[in-house]
Amino acid sequence: MSISHLLTCCALMFVLLAGCEQNENAQRNKRFGIPEKIKKKQVGEWEASKVKLLRSGKQPAVVINAKRTNYEFSDGPDNFTTPVTAFSDSESGSIWVGPERNGYLEIENKILGFFVVEHVIIWTESILNHDPKSPSPDLTNRFEKDVTGGSFYLGAYPANKVKTNLKGVIKDSIVFADGFGSSGGPRPIVTGFQWDKNLLKLSLTDETKEYEATVWIDVKSKEVKKAEEKRSKLGEKLFQERLEAEKVEQERLEALKAQHEKLVNKKEKKENSQ
Repeated sequence: MSISHLLTCCALMFVLLAGCEQNENAQRNKRFGIPEKIKKKQVGEWEASKVKLLRSGKQPAVVINAKRTNYEFSDGPDNFTTPVTAFSDSESGSIWVGPERNGYLEIENKILGFFVVEHVIIWTESILNHDPKSPSPDLTNRFEKDVTGGSFYLGAYPANKVKTNLKGVIKDSIVFADGFGSSGGPRPIVTGFQWDKNLLKLSLTDETKEYEATVWIDVKSKEVKKAEEKRSKLGEKLFQERLEAEKVEQERLEALKAQHEKLVNKKEKKENSQ
C-alpha cells in the first residue's frame, strides 16, 4: 500500500470515528419523551475500575477503587449507551453512582462530577445519595433496583445542565479550538486537577499534546476566574524543530539561488567576451 493510500485510509477512519461520536452525542443530547417510558439495560458486567477524587481542602487527588459498566437507555427507537461508575469515599462516607466523569470532587459530604466536552464543562451530582439505612449496601445493586431509566436520564442529563463555558476564556485558544489553524470541534483532555486556594485548578491539553491550558474555576458559581494557555514541553520541542527545519530549508533555497545567479553571471560574461 502506498503512503498516499495509507494516509487516505487513516483520514477516512478518523472521519468515521468522529461521525460515530457526533451521532452518539446527538442522541444523548436529544431530549427523550416521557421519563416513565425511558428504559435502561445493562450492557456487560460490572468491572473493577479506578477514579480520581479530590477531597475538599486536601491535596492531591486520590485514587479510589470503583466499579464500571455500560448501560443502554432507550425511549422507543431512540437509544444511547453510556458508561456508569459507582464508588464510595471511605473518609467522608459520600458515594457516587452515575455517568462516568473526568474527575470527582468531594464537597460538603457530597460528590460532584465534572466532564469536559468540546469547550464546555458539565457538572453532575450523584444519582444516588448515601443512605446508612439502605438494606442494600452494594451500590451496583442499589442502582439496578432503585434507579429507573427515567430518573437516571433526568439526573445525568437534565434539561438545564449546570455548565461552565470555556469558549473565549483564552484568546485564539488551540486547546478549546477557536485559534488559528483549528478545525472541527475541540477535544480537550483533562490531565490533572487540584485546589489552588479556594479555586479548582484544572489542567488540560489538546489532542496533539502540543498545547496546555489551565483554568481556575470557582466551584460554587461554576465561573472561570482565570485562564492561560502555552505550548507544552513537547510542543516547544516540535516548534523549535520546525523553526530549525525552516531555517535549513531557507538556507538551501538561498544556496540554490546564489548558485543560479553565479551561473547566470558566468554565462553573461562569456557572452559579452565573444
